[in-house]
Amino acid sequence: MLISYKVERFSLQIVSNYAGGGGYQMGFVYLYGENQEYLGYLGIIKDGNTLPQNTKHNNGNLNIYFHEAELQSILETLRHESPVTIKFNTNSKWGAIETGKESAGNGELAA
Repeated sequence: MLISYKVERFSLQIVSNYAGGGGYQMGFVYLYGENQEYLGYLGIIKDGNTLPQNTKHNNGNLNIYFHEAELQSILETLRHESPVTIKFNTNSKWGAIETGKESAGNGELAA
C-alpha cells in the first residue's frame, strides 16, 4: 500500500554524536502537514553508512532515511517547491519526496 502526505512545514535539527540511526545519524528533518500535524521525519545518515529501514508507525508517522549528501537537495525541495509530498510504500519499504507537476523549461538554468 502507498501512503502519501502533503508536507506544509518542516524543521531541521542537526545533531552531534547521536547514538540512534545505527550510530551514524547526523540530523532530522521533521515534517508537518495541515494544522501542524506531525507526519514523521527524514533521518539524515552520514555518507558511506548503511541506511536503516524506513518505517511507518502504528500512529501513521513515517521515518524515512537519506544520506547526508542528499540533505541540500531535500532542503531546496522543501523550501522552493509546492506542493511537496512524502510517500511510503508499506510493502517494499521505500520512501520518497515528490513535487507537484511543473512546466518544463520555465527559464531556469540547467544544473
